[in-house]
Amino acid sequence: TVTGPALPVPAIAGSDVVLDCKCSIDLPREGVEVRWFRTRYDSPVHLYKEGRQQLETQDEAYRHRTQLFVEEFINGDVSLRLGDVRVSDNGAYTCFVDYAGWYEEAVIELKVIVLGSQPWIHVDGQHSDGVRLRCESSGWFPAPEVLWFDDQGNNLTTLSNWTVREDSKGLFSVKGQIEIIHSTNKIRCLNVYLHFLTDEFFPKVPVGLVVSALLLGLAILVLSVLVGFSVKQRREIKECASSIKQLVPPFTQ
Repeated sequence: TVTGPALPVPAIAGSDVVLDCKCSIDLPREGVEVRWFRTRYDSPVHLYKEGRQQLETQDEAYRHRTQLFVEEFINGDVSLRLGDVRVSDNGAYTCFVDYAGWYEEAVIELKVIVLGSQPWIHVDGQHSDGVRLRCESSGWFPAPEVLWFDDQGNNLTTLSNWTVREDSKGLFSVKGQIEIIHSTNKIRCLNVYLHFLTDEFFPKVPVGLVVSALLLGLAILVLSVLVGFSVKQRREIKECASSIKQLVPPFTQ
């Protein structure tokens, strides 16, 4: 039998990845055909046949980016290394083995991932009970599915709205808004589709700090006004007292 991974194989765009494919029998270098292809059998991603790499028949999109571990055929390993992974590489690959009249194949799914920009969360406005936050990020593949959570782990996504757009390169941008009440201390937006990415890609935004900063700014402004008013008032009192002294003759016994 020929087998591959049961789950999709993730790969970051620009990196190299190995698509594992194992054969239950040991294979010689001679007399065996190992063909990796996608939708067209006659346009292989990589082909080994008649004891050599048949690179002249290779799909142009994969030129100089593929490698078979021929020395591992004896161990039944017919895995394919794919270099400089691209968005267009995303999808299914067939690993086909033909030896001495026996042939079998396995399908391996490659999931290409493009890490987008650092999500940007900022205050988009205020309302009577709290603030409106916006989360934006671009340059992702596949399209991200984003959720909002508060500091208690409650899913707030139903309270928000999201828009996702695809650009000419096949990459996706996402933008979402949510209104948060003052009692919520922290809020975060999380890409759950790429579940193997940790929260460090999606920094938490402490709404309490945002509100505190706004209140602090307001307090400083009020304090400045009060101090200015106090200084002015003292100056006016001194000027008034000076005028009174000039008008009232000094008291004599």
